[in-house]
Amino acid sequence: MKVKSLGLWTDIELARTRGQVFDHGTHLAIVTPDDPTYHFGNLLILPQAPAPGELPIWLERFRTDVGEPPAIKHTTLEWDGTTGEVPARAELEAAGFTVEVSQVMRADHFQPTPVPEGLVMRALAPAELALTIDLAFEVAPSHEEGHRTFLQRRVAWQAELVRRRLASFWAVFDGDTLVGSLGIANLWRFARYQDVQVAASHRRRGIASALLGAAAQDMAATGTSSLIIVAEQHSPAAAVYERAGFRVAELIGSASRSRS
Repeated sequence: MKVKSLGLWTDIELARTRGQVFDHGTHLAIVTPDDPTYHFGNLLILPQAPAPGELPIWLERFRTDVGEPPAIKHTTLEWDGTTGEVPARAELEAAGFTVEVSQVMRADHFQPTPVPEGLVMRALAPAELALTIDLAFEVAPSHEEGHRTFLQRRVAWQAELVRRRLASFWAVFDGDTLVGSLGIANLWRFARYQDVQVAASHRRRGIASALLGAAAQDMAATGTSSLIIVAEQHSPAAAVYERAGFRVAELIGSASRSRS
């Protein structure tokens, strides 16, 4: 299946560094064996947004191509396209799905900004990535212990990306306390940001902009021509990225639900 969306393409290329991508012609299936709880690591990629009445077909494809309980306890669909249209939104929501439209934002040039006074910013070594877990848990909407396990598995993968020089991770410290971090992965001519997070106590101080700039400067030496970041449509994060110089390139849609 040929993919048009740049944002979706970067999702798929990131997935290849951790799991498996199967091309079934009419759709793609992504499977991440080391974490069956990862919604966007175990999903179907559709050629376009599902039309009304098509959901049962894709649910069966998910069952056969991705999995079912007890291993896989969710259903996640993402689809190709650039407009973010969701013609079957009512049907998806009635079936218990949370539908999201995300902004794929792009910058071809980025002006670095200094870290706020009194704070220290630096790249993290692979063994240091575990420092980001507590911050990620703090800012996450879920505080169940299962989410911490998800974060630990994610960090193990990210540390391997750094060891393989496929990504770098940057952090800002206030004394010995990590208060902000992000990652950036090198995907051929494109660089994709990951997991931008700032502690609630240190927001609105320019930490995210400083991290974005440091990571962009690091990627510039590798020959990447464009920086890609994805945020929920009209979210505070999207506004931060726009102020930093990113512009919306396309909209992509997804739908996910948990199941027993």
